[in-house]
Amino acid sequence: MARLNRWLGTGLMGLAAGVMPLAAQSLWIPASDPVGIARGGAGVAFGQSLEGAALNPALLVTLRDSSSAFLSLGMDMAGSQITLPSNQRSLFSGDRNRALPAFGASWRVNDRFAFGLKLDEPFLRHAALPVESSVRFLTTSLDLKAQRIEFQTAWALRPDISFGVGLGVARLSFGSSVNLRSAVPDVPTQPLSATNVPLALVEIEGQQSGSVTVPSLAAGFRWAINPRWTFAGAYQSSLSGNLSLKAGASSRQPVYFDNDGFSRPPIGIETKGAVLVAQTQFQAGSRRIALPGKASLGVRHRFSQFFTWEFDMRHVDGAKLELPTAPVLVTPSGSINSQPLASGYRSGFGASLTGEMAMAKDWTFRLGFGVDPAVQDDASVNPMISGSRSASFSAGVGYRIWGGEINLGYLFRQNKDVDNTTLDGAWASSGYRATGTTTRVEGMGHLFSIGFKRSF
Repeated sequence: MARLNRWLGTGLMGLAAGVMPLAAQSLWIPASDPVGIARGGAGVAFGQSLEGAALNPALLVTLRDSSSAFLSLGMDMAGSQITLPSNQRSLFSGDRNRALPAFGASWRVNDRFAFGLKLDEPFLRHAALPVESSVRFLTTSLDLKAQRIEFQTAWALRPDISFGVGLGVARLSFGSSVNLRSAVPDVPTQPLSATNVPLALVEIEGQQSGSVTVPSLAAGFRWAINPRWTFAGAYQSSLSGNLSLKAGASSRQPVYFDNDGFSRPPIGIETKGAVLVAQTQFQAGSRRIALPGKASLGVRHRFSQFFTWEFDMRHVDGAKLELPTAPVLVTPSGSINSQPLASGYRSGFGASLTGEMAMAKDWTFRLGFGVDPAVQDDASVNPMISGSRSASFSAGVGYRIWGGEINLGYLFRQNKDVDNTTLDGAWASSGYRATGTTTRVEGMGHLFSIGFKRSF
C-alpha cells in the first residue's frame, strides 16, 4: 500500500508538471479566501476545512467544530501589456486593482447534517488601455465582477460518504468603453452625401455599464476511501442573464483628425465638430452575459500527520462564455459600430496541485500550482479578456492565535505571450481597417488576501 501511495503521488505530481505549460489566463478567480488562494484553487476533497467547503459543500459535515466562520479581505491586481514588435513600443494597461472580500460560516446540526454560508467573487477582470493604443477602436476598457452568496447544506449518507448542495444568487456587474470615429461633414446636422462631404474626423469615447442578479447553484460529493485517501467532486453552475446596460459618452474631450486619420485637422473644425457631437448619442451593445460553470474532481492524500497534498482536475465550460458587445455611436449619417473584439470561445481542462504542512503546534504552510484552460484561440486573444494560456504559483501561511487562526495567501498568475495580427488598426474617412501588424499580448496578475477564522 505504501508503494502504491508513492506511485500515485508521483504520477499525479508529474501530470501536473506536464500540464503546466498548457495553462491559461482566466476571467475567474481560483479562490477568494487566503487559504484557497494559497492552495492555488485546489480543495474540493480537502475535508475538515471550512475554506474547502466554499468549493465543495459536501465537506461541511467533515468539520469537527459545532460552528465556525472566517472573514477575509484581499486584493486582485491584474495588468496587460501590448507590444508592436515592428517598433518595440510597449503600452501597459491601467485600472489594475480591485478589493477581494470573502466570508464563510458553518453550523453542524449533528454527525449527519450541516449548514453553511459563503460569500465570494468567482469572476473578476478589469483593465483600461492607454488612449494612444490602436486597440482602442476595438475596446478601451473592461470591468467585470461577480459577487456570489450561497446558502449550503450537507448530508452524510454514512461517515465516509457525504453530499452537499448550495443555492444562492450572484450579482453580475459589467462595464466597457470603446473609441469610435465619425466624419464631420460640411453641414454637421445633415447626413453625409455627395454635396455634404467630410471635412475631418472626430473621435469620441463611449462607455456602458449595468448589472443583473442571477441564480447560482453548486453541488458536490465526498468519498473517504480510507483514513488517508479521499476522492471528491464539485460542480459550480454558469451565471447568465440580461444586463440593464446604460450607455453614454465619457468625460474625455473629443479629438479631431484629418481625413487620413493621422494628420492635424483643418483649423476651426472644432466648431462644426461640436455641432455634430451634440447630434450624436451612444446606444448600449448586446445585453446578454454568460459566465462559464465548472466541474471539478479531486483526490486528497494525507501522507502523514504533518503533510497533506491534493490534486484537482476541472473542466471549464468556456464555450458558453458570452460578453456584451461594445456601445454603438448613432450619428445623423447612421450608426457606427466597432469591430467584434473576440470570438471562438471554447471549453477546456485545468488542474491544481497543493501541499499543506503543519509545523510545530501553531503554524501551517501551504504551496499551490494551478493551470487553467484557454477560453480563446490564439488568433482571438486580446489584452481585455486575456484568454491565452497561463499558469499560477501560490503560497501561504496560517498561525493559530486569539482562539482562532490568521491566514495569509498569495498567488501569481502569468499568461502565455501571444502574437496577434488582428488587433492593430487604423481609422480614416473610409472607415476602420486592420493593418495586419503583429501585436504581442502579455498579461500577469497577483492575488493576495488575509483573513481570520474562528470556531465557536
